[in-house]
Amino acid sequence: MTEEYLDLLSVTDAVYRTDMARLSRLNAEERTLRNALEDLDRQLRDSLSGAHEDAPQWHAIGADEAWRKWLMRRRSETNVQLARLLATRAEAVETLRRSFARKQVSEEIVLLKEEEARLNRLRQT
Repeated sequence: MTEEYLDLLSVTDAVYRTDMARLSRLNAEERTLRNALEDLDRQLRDSLSGAHEDAPQWHAIGADEAWRKWLMRRRSETNVQLARLLATRAEAVETLRRSFARKQVSEEIVLLKEEEARLNRLRQT
């Protein structure tokens, strides 16, 4: 078997591992953004329910409304980040599918070439 096929297998495996690592990083970023959204939602619910003892004081100076506006703005920004990340992640999934398929094909080629070499050795004896 020539070294070319093993090189092909090595390259396709490296590309696959790189694509897998990228998707893993994107998944971690997605979890972080979703957790941030949950935290912002919780803070907004708490703010709207008046769960704070100092609510009348905050209300008197308008800080509660400013806080809610900041939370909603931050939530909106986080949702935009998440949407962009999900689009990037969808592309990464498709790239991973292709690199996995290439890796599988290169593995099959190596196996076929190994079998072909084995049969040639048997025929020569």
